[in-house]
Amino acid sequence: MFPALLLVVVAVAAGLLYVFAAVRVWRSEPRLALAMLLVWPVGAYVLARYWNREEEGVRVPLLAAFGVFALWLGFFALRPGEVAPGAVAGGGDAMDATADAHGAAQRRRALAHVATSRGRVDMPVAKASIVVPEHFRFIDRVALQRAFAGSGDGPGPRTVGWLVHERVDLAAEDAWYVDVEHFADGFVSDESFAGQSRETLLAAGQRATKALSDRQEAGEAEFSLVDYVETPRLDASRHTVAWVEEIAYTGKHAYHALDCHAVRLGRSGVLAFSITGIAPARRELCLRSVRLLAGRSSFEPGQTYADRSRLLDRKATYDLVALVTGAAPGLRRH
Repeated sequence: MFPALLLVVVAVAAGLLYVFAAVRVWRSEPRLALAMLLVWPVGAYVLARYWNREEEGVRVPLLAAFGVFALWLGFFALRPGEVAPGAVAGGGDAMDATADAHGAAQRRRALAHVATSRGRVDMPVAKASIVVPEHFRFIDRVALQRAFAGSGDGPGPRTVGWLVHERVDLAAEDAWYVDVEHFADGFVSDESFAGQSRETLLAAGQRATKALSDRQEAGEAEFSLVDYVETPRLDASRHTVAWVEEIAYTGKHAYHALDCHAVRLGRSGVLAFSITGIAPARRELCLRSVRLLAGRSSFEPGQTYADRSRLLDRKATYDLVALVTGAAPGLRRH
C-alpha cells in the first residue's frame, strides 16, 4: 500500500508545481499559460522561453515539476514490489520470486472457476471410467486446456484429466495432483515382468532416467533415479502396478523428491496415474493416492486386459518392464 500512496503523492506534487508555474506565466501571457494547462508538452517550450527571465519566477517551479514527474515515471516503471536488476545482492532471485508470485496469481485466477466432476466419470478416449473418491475432484482435459491457455502449464499430450484433493490449492507452490494419462499403443505385455528382480528393474530405470536427463536443454537441473522407495509390483488379478521413485536433482538448489506411479493395463492401452516432484515426507500420501485411483478405475466391458487377443489385437511395441522403468516413452516423469 505504501508504494501506491507514494506514487499518488509524487504525481500530485508534480501537478501542483506545474500549475504554480502556469500561474506565474498567466501574469504576462495568459494564452500561453492556458496552452500549458491544456497541452502539457507546451511546458517544455515555456521552460526554454522563460529560462533567462528569472524575475518571472517560472523556471524553478517548472524544472521542479519536470523533475518530480520524471521521478514518478521511474517509480511507475519499476512498479511496487519489483526490484531493479542489480539493485541489491541477489536481485535476480528477488525478480524470480516476483515472477513466481505473479505466475501463481495467474494460475489461481485461471483455476478459480474451472469445472470439476465427482462420482463416476467416463473417459471415452480411453474406453474407461473412474469412480472419483470422496474428497477428490476430477478436472478433464478440455477444462485444463481452457484454464491454462497461453501459459506453459497445463495437461501433457496424453493427459485425460487431473484428480485433485479438495484441500489442495493448485496455485500453491507445494500443490500436488494426480495426472491421469492414457496410452493407446495397444495391449502391453506383462509376461516378462514377474521374472524381473528389483535390482534389474532399478538398473534399467536408472539408465533410462539418465538418458532422459541427458536430453534436457542446457541450464536445466540434472536428475537421477536414486532408488525405488516402493518396488514395482504387479497385481496379476487386477492387472495393475504401483511404485515410488526417489529422484535426486543437482545444481544450485539440490534436493530429492518422489515420483509415484500406478498403471492399469487394458485391451488396447494403459491408464496411468502419476504424482511427480512431491516431498519425501508425503510418501504414504503419494503412494496411497495413485494406488487408490488405479483401483477405482475400470475399462468398459470387452476392453479389459483379460479381453485381449494375442492374435487379433494390436500389441504395443514395448512391454510392461519398459513402461515401468522408463525405457519406453510414456509416463509423465520429473
